[in-house]
Amino acid sequence: MLRLKDGIHFDLSRTIVADARGAVGDVNVVSHAHADHLLERASTGTVVCSAATAALAGARTGADVEFVEETDGILLLPAGHIVGSRAALIEEDGRRFLYTGDVSTRDRLSLRGFEPVPADELVVETTYGHPDYRFPDQRELEGRIVDWIADAEDRPLFLFGYSLGRAQEIQALAERATNRRLVAHGAVAKMNRVIESVSDRRFSAVPYAEVDELAPDDVFVVPTHLARNGWVNRLADRLGAAKVGFSGWAVDESFRYRGGYDETFVLSDHCDFDELVDLVGAVDPERVYTHHGFDETFASHLATEHGYEAYPLRRNQRTLGEF
Repeated sequence: MLRLKDGIHFDLSRTIVADARGAVGDVNVVSHAHADHLLERASTGTVVCSAATAALAGARTGADVEFVEETDGILLLPAGHIVGSRAALIEEDGRRFLYTGDVSTRDRLSLRGFEPVPADELVVETTYGHPDYRFPDQRELEGRIVDWIADAEDRPLFLFGYSLGRAQEIQALAERATNRRLVAHGAVAKMNRVIESVSDRRFSAVPYAEVDELAPDDVFVVPTHLARNGWVNRLADRLGAAKVGFSGWAVDESFRYRGGYDETFVLSDHCDFDELVDLVGAVDPERVYTHHGFDETFASHLATEHGYEAYPLRRNQRTLGEF
């Protein structure tokens, strides 16, 4: 009935495949446009996703994405993760299956948090499904970030976040904090342009390709995966720039050292542990299936502390008898 294979497979009267890289079902759902959730092949037919996800996916894969935003028995719900992200509510023979994809229930800047709906079975991502990962209050965190950037007027800043999602949040906070020139790495600038084309969001950052050279008071927004890049670090050293990392993983002090950051902030586009618990309580399902991150830890917590029938999904594993 339910498998973690390439993506999540719902084997109902039709096979519904969510967030696969290559697998094709009778219906294919794409929750959002992060690379680990996208179909890699251009010839997969029509997918169920938001218009924003289709545009972002097309920009990232170079393929024209055929999509519909609704289809029989599947309702897309804003997931609060990044622009265009959606959860999927699947109805079949009087039962409701809720697949969250990546999800955040917090209101963040221009994004509203996910509003859970009742379902019989819940498939939820558990990236931060461990009690150690409890995030600060969102408004207080944003205030601290704005204040830190405003106070750092004496040196260039290199701000690191995932090019789609967190980088746009970082830009919004930097714009609130300072009138200094914002410069966006090419990968970030590309996502900025697509988001502007599908929403009312606007970004003031100048693409790095249009800058002769970084000035001493520039704020440079860079993808996280380049934090240890030789070119980026040589440039930061030459300018005397402060490197700042933004991630939910910043709860752990080792995140600072892995990225070589001077400062870190716990800015995330996922639920933290307590928010995941509250999400499950609001859905109130008969069964919960966890995947990604701390899937075993969170399923065990739900079972022992809250009395839910909860299982971590494993590759090629089916539900019920094979657990």
